[in-house]
Amino acid sequence: MSSFDIDWRGNFYGIFWAYEEGRLVVSTVFENKDEAILLAKEVETWSDKFTRMTIIEKNNDEYAICCFQDPQVSKSKKNLGLYRSGMRQASGYIQAKPMIEERSPLLQIAFAADVRVINTYEQISRLVPIRKCRIIKESDLKKQEYFFEKTAHEKNIMQNQ
Repeated sequence: MSSFDIDWRGNFYGIFWAYEEGRLVVSTVFENKDEAILLAKEVETWSDKFTRMTIIEKNNDEYAICCFQDPQVSKSKKNLGLYRSGMRQASGYIQAKPMIEERSPLLQIAFAADVRVINTYEQISRLVPIRKCRIIKESDLKKQEYFFEKTAHEKNIMQNQ
């Protein structure tokens, strides 16, 4: 693994949308508390200037989310990133999309003892500001500017075959 590679973590249940401090919050919800704590420690070290979130609208009414710190400026030796695909562009996403387009959201790592029961959700990380947030089409992954997103997307496809 070179210093610019990202170790993509996609073992989270899904996204929980919230609104705090006047901004949309994208909570990645994990069912494994140890993994949530590990990732929370990592994202809390991310530089507010170099965080990225890309939402990839796929051709089949699904979307993927990709969050990372630019590894070219990262001081971390781990370079962990979050990537999950296969989420439906349903009512939650449709409502959140205009808020995402208006202002970059905050990222948070959360844990749920039971993802079906909201009162089992627990915030694990602080609210991490996202400097650069984009919503793109799957076909945009061909562009060089989406190199890291394309890498995460291809890894995800290979794991799911």
